[in-house]
Amino acid sequence: MTLDDAIAAVERTIDTSRLRVDRKRAQEDDESYLVLVLDSGRGRDDGPVANGPRLVDKQSGDVVRLTVPDALARARLMTSVES
Repeated sequence: MTLDDAIAAVERTIDTSRLRVDRKRAQEDDESYLVLVLDSGRGRDDGPVANGPRLVDKQSGDVVRLTVPDALARARLMTSVES
């Protein structure tokens, strides 16, 4: 799985145009990619927004939403994706 594949998998899980995947901050290890989903329409709508860190399994393509503390701990063990 490439970073493009991982981003496409995450994009399939978001259902609003206000959210986008931050490719520049992507990190990886042998098993997964860690990417951030950003809210590009901040402040326009009321209610919760589904932004935040996502972990994408390189083998299965499964996308898991992480808490910020879990993502930070995981990111310490990963390297930046070279694009």
